[in-house]
Amino acid sequence: MSVSAAAPGYPHVCRDPAIAGGQPVIEGTRIPVTAIVRAHQLGMDFDEILLQHPGLAPAHLHAAFLYYLDHKDEVEALLKQAETAPPGAEIIPE
Repeated sequence: MSVSAAAPGYPHVCRDPAIAGGQPVIEGTRIPVTAIVRAHQLGMDFDEILLQHPGLAPAHLHAAFLYYLDHKDEVEALLKQAETAPPGAEIIPE
């Protein structure tokens, strides 16, 4: 059994090696922070992202974007890995 660790300062973001290769995800889900950031980069607003992921609350999105702003290099590297990875490949943080 793996235990997820909340990212300090981001109450809705956690990491678990058994989920999404250890990427930061929204706690209690398998939704990576990168998925939320990428959706926003593609032009989706908060309401559209919440419609796409009905289990999320606005606080989850705020936590994801705060995490992104404080860890921009890490999240951008994960996004870049995802762009070049074969479909279905697991993206593992370096």
